[in-house]
Amino acid sequence: MLGPSEYRSALEAARDEWHSKNHSFFKMWAAGELPKEAMRAYCQQHYNFVSNASRYSGIMYGLCDWPDARVLLLENLNEEEDPVERHVDKLSKFGMALGMSIEEGRSAPDLPTTAALKDFIVNTLMMKSVLEGIAVLTIGLESQVPDLYRPLVPALRDVYGFTDNEIEFFLLHITADVEHGDAGFEIVVRHSTDERSQRDALAAVRQAAMKRWFYMDGLWLQYVEGRQWYPEPAAAS
Repeated sequence: MLGPSEYRSALEAARDEWHSKNHSFFKMWAAGELPKEAMRAYCQQHYNFVSNASRYSGIMYGLCDWPDARVLLLENLNEEEDPVERHVDKLSKFGMALGMSIEEGRSAPDLPTTAALKDFIVNTLMMKSVLEGIAVLTIGLESQVPDLYRPLVPALRDVYGFTDNEIEFFLLHITADVEHGDAGFEIVVRHSTDERSQRDALAAVRQAAMKRWFYMDGLWLQYVEGRQWYPEPAAAS
């Protein structure tokens, strides 16, 4: 069984094998070269993904008996659903700065890769252990976010010309998800009590990172390379 420090390093390494900060979509965005159409698509697909965040936290809160984890999950749920400062509303603000209405930002169908990520999360929460569910939500997914968004800020300001108010969604998550991610690591390390539980959590983190990478593949292939996941049906003869 790994000691706490070694185990945390192993969890970080499992996440980093497929960390989406290395995906071409984010690399192009940070370089100021991503088309605004692709940013609009990101807003739409990301809304489809993160608008379910409070549901995911709620499922885990109901299934989990660990007081430390329940505190974190309840904090996540309250932040996502705060009527004064809902996170998805800040995403919509960025979408409007890109020229979309709120309805346009919230009515796009899932790409297959977005649906696959959402299905993976729900299947893990409902079918796997509490430890694996928390590892997926807090380490495999949430702890990635600061390193995804931090490199985008200079380009969003200086290349694309957005104000800090318009990119508040990104600025907020650079700071908030550092704390949540660190708390997630502490909880997973504390509650992994034997070699098997450590192995299961490491596998869950790796799978979550891979699924998020695949989610980004969907956006890259359609909105950068021009592949049509859902082509127009052939006209009837």
